[in-house]
Amino acid sequence: MTILFYILGYLAVAGFICMAYLKIRSYMAASPLHVRWELYPVPHEGSKTVYGGSFMEEKDWWTQPRHISHWGDIKALLTEVLFLHATFEHNIKLWVRSYPFHVGMYMLMGGTIIVLCAAFAQLFGLNPQGGMMLFVGNVINAMVLVGTLCIIIGGIGLIERRRNDDGLRRYSTPEHYFNLVIFIVFGLLGLAAWAFSPSYFELARTFIYNLITLNFAPQTSMLFSLHLLVGFFLLIWIPMTHMGHVFMKYFTYHDIRWGDEPTNY
Repeated sequence: MTILFYILGYLAVAGFICMAYLKIRSYMAASPLHVRWELYPVPHEGSKTVYGGSFMEEKDWWTQPRHISHWGDIKALLTEVLFLHATFEHNIKLWVRSYPFHVGMYMLMGGTIIVLCAAFAQLFGLNPQGGMMLFVGNVINAMVLVGTLCIIIGGIGLIERRRNDDGLRRYSTPEHYFNLVIFIVFGLLGLAAWAFSPSYFELARTFIYNLITLNFAPQTSMLFSLHLLVGFFLLIWIPMTHMGHVFMKYFTYHDIRWGDEPTNY
């Protein structure tokens, strides 16, 4: 049973990568030619963004080289991803519920990356009981507490908003509610594992270290194991749902909203 648990972990990671790849490939294969509505300002126009201009206002623009500000694209994309700027601007009542939910996910995803780095540091000789590891552990434990609470509070708020808002209720499907409930369960189990174990960080780092080293040691916390099992499911499930925008943001923004390359037909 212990080996099966680790196998599920490997399959979840591989499944997420494969499903994300297939979704991106199918999008790129099926995406039709843009109509080019010329919705300006576009962030990569640089200084022209201030007044909503574009390269097409230049004389004989089709003969001139394009000057694209990639920093403008990156800045606008990060503003939307990190702060949900469009939702804040156009639907503040949804933003106050959606933003905590997203912050919680960002904290847990960022924490996972940090724990992964800590596991590799241990693999390369860093003392797992040293001062640096203790510091990282305190940071991760704080991030897990805040992150799980944000997911729980935000998820419940989003369900409440979908149930009580006429516009959202009309277009909400059982899948929308199911996705939110699963995330809430994931957050509750993570919060319980944090509360009833000496250190969430130690549990997470040990598990990832064991994955890396193929050491199939039994888990010491049932709550953490259940938390991971729900996490494995989410890794496979997310790419198949509308929540796949977590990795499709680049395409929906850069390719659709900001795609202004001239078509040569």
